[in-house]
Amino acid sequence: MAAPRHSKEEHRRQIAERLRQRYRWLSSFNDDELQEISICTLEEGETQSDEPYFDLSHPERGSFKGQQGQVVPEGSCYISRGQLPEKVWNKLVGSFRGR
Repeated sequence: MAAPRHSKEEHRRQIAERLRQRYRWLSSFNDDELQEISICTLEEGETQSDEPYFDLSHPERGSFKGQQGQVVPEGSCYISRGQLPEKVWNKLVGSFRGR
């Protein structure tokens, strides 16, 4: 008997929970916001020039602009501004502003 398949929404919920466990500082984000953040897929490869990014692994860096040829460091998880609703991006970036 085959294992039941999880819906796309259930899969995103599981990813959001893993983000919450991996990055404790995300505890102030609700499930819906974490589901938005769970689309973080740039864990390897290069950034897009001039695209704003935020590294979930190093939030203290704040937001930064990608540069041509900039490779994502091992263990990092970059998310681009264009991947998130503005409200979630602002909360993410604002979480570490002024620290």
